[in-house]
Amino acid sequence: MRRPRTKWGVLAAGALVIAGVSGCEVPGIEPDAAQELQGQVSEVTDAAEEGNYEQALVSLDDLSLRLQTATRSGEVSLSRHERISGAIDAVRLTLETEIALRENPGDPSPAPATGGN
Repeated sequence: MRRPRTKWGVLAAGALVIAGVSGCEVPGIEPDAAQELQGQVSEVTDAAEEGNYEQALVSLDDLSLRLQTATRSGEVSLSRHERISGAIDAVRLTLETEIALRENPGDPSPAPATGGN
């Protein structure tokens, strides 16, 4: 019965990212940027819910690049950027763990992160 817990783990991690980019009324992010980032968060969440963790990672990379661009252009404050980046890192770790567990179902320890973006 590990799958439901795992699925919820990915969804919970996705919620962290959603918390980081939602709420247009919160200072530190322009409404248009928040809406665009939220759309990319949905892509990550949808792929993860379908169990397509590799695609979720690709979408997460796209989200990260858009966040960097929005920060450079002033649409996202540095403090908001750091909050969202931390959530992205947590989601990435969860997804990488899920992929490792799928590839090595008998191995209880996840593969070490290879680094790189």
